Amino acid sequence: MTSVSMRRLAVNILLLWLVAGLAGLVWWQLQQKEQIAQSTRLLPLSLAEVNSVVVERKQAGFETKLELKRTGEQWQVLQPQKIAANPVKVRQLFTLLDEKVESSYDSAGKDLAAYGLEPAELTVSINGYKLVLGNTNPVSNNRYILNAGKIQLVNEAVYSLLQENWANFVALKLVPESFNLTAVQLPESFAALPQLVSNWKNAEAIRVEAFDPQKLTPEMQSLVLKGATETRKLTIVNLKDEIVLADLAKQLAYVLPISEAAQLFPAKTGLEPAPK
Repeated sequence: MTSVSMRRLAVNILLLWLVAGLAGLVWWQLQQKEQIAQSTRLLPLSLAEVNSVVVERKQAGFETKLELKRTGEQWQVLQPQKIAANPVKVRQLFTLLDEKVESSYDSAGKDLAAYGLEPAELTVSINGYKLVLGNTNPVSNNRYILNAGKIQLVNEAVYSLLQENWANFVALKLVPESFNLTAVQLPESFAALPQLVSNWKNAEAIRVEAFDPQKLTPEMQSLVLKGATETRKLTIVNLKDEIVLADLAKQLAYVLPISEAAQLFPAKTGLEPAPK
């Protein structure tokens, strides 16, 4: 091998080392950025990893505990009642995972009461990671959050959501996919048309509220949703200015627009087929 060839080989080897070095530097910088990004987030969790949420509240007028659990792609409320969860509300709740920690310092030796962190009036645990939400900073309006021995300032948008009544986390659909509705039994004053099952499968409330059983009156009628393996009884509270259906077992009321009445509660016309 000539001296020229030797020099070319040496240059090529040097270039390969430089390329490898640059690639390694880029990889290291990307890793550092990823670590910094993780350190500025409240929790080291992605949305896909979250499968449980427990909210504990001590404010008067609200339940003390709200528990949500994910099975597959579906979220359920487990406490205070077991029922399908509202996916929109769940997604709003998880915006907390993407919020940036603006500042963080050790909580040891600090007066936690001054930050609204003690006693803990509002906590949310996500996959077992417990966050205590306190007051807002009067200058930045960021909220103080106690997280694993750290007081952190976060610009969050879930505090009011976490204070809502648990009924707001209930799914708006009256018939979840898992129910497998096969028949709808309305009071005798309404028609039992073939399309009724389809109409009720698509029915969706505009809101769900807590229902006080003391509001029941003797003249209120009930309907029954029949599934393959279960039934659900709903009491007709209102059919005038809006549709209000109460699930007494869950102490919930589903409110639908009155415009849906014709599809869900068809009037008899005398032309309906005779029952078999």
